[in-house]
Amino acid sequence: MSINYKKRILFIADHASNYIPDSLNNLGLTKNLIDTHISFDLGIKDLCISLSKSCNAKYIVGDHSRLIIDLNRGISDPTLIPVIVDKKVIPRNINLSDYEKRKRVLRIYKKYHDEIRKIIKRDNINILISLHSFNPIFKNKKRNIHFGILSNQDRKLSEVILNEMRRKKISVGDNEPYKGNLIGDTMYKHGLQNHMHHSLIEVRNDLLSSSTKINRVSVLLKEIIDESIKRI
Repeated sequence: MSINYKKRILFIADHASNYIPDSLNNLGLTKNLIDTHISFDLGIKDLCISLSKSCNAKYIVGDHSRLIIDLNRGISDPTLIPVIVDKKVIPRNINLSDYEKRKRVLRIYKKYHDEIRKIIKRDNINILISLHSFNPIFKNKKRNIHFGILSNQDRKLSEVILNEMRRKKISVGDNEPYKGNLIGDTMYKHGLQNHMHHSLIEVRNDLLSSSTKINRVSVLLKEIIDESIKRI
């Protein structure tokens, strides 16, 4: 039997979009680069929408490229507006004026996080799940895990999801391929500080390279999330 998630769970996808306004001229990068993983999390928007529908849950997705401003960073993080990503220099982010920085914070970053707060309060959300995707190759080496479960000091939900994936013999990393303990990131800001169950799920992006694959991952994650929430 499926759990009723209505007004309880919120799916978040910080890096869902590669949109860059024309006024920023692709931040000085080629269009080909804007369509790659350095600009956004490939496949994650469609996965987030699919999961929210199947779980009868709320969702919110970022609507600008993380190259403009990274929604999954603390406001004082030096990589909030990145200058170098995956060895690629972002020309239009070099020597950015304070005015331009404030404009990006107010129009994109603050708007996004204020919307998350609004949904949490309005819909009595008490479970947050953040979705990201990662590249199969890093520093010329293959990443063999299919999923990564990221956590901070509060590991309750992450531990249960990890155990459920391991029980199903799924290739999963614990705080791999990244650590989940950045001060001020989305789960810190809205999960840990609100004392809510929360976890971040990373999916290797070659598993999200078609609508068929996205649906397959969505079905799998729904089953895992159903079972995990029963156990917390």
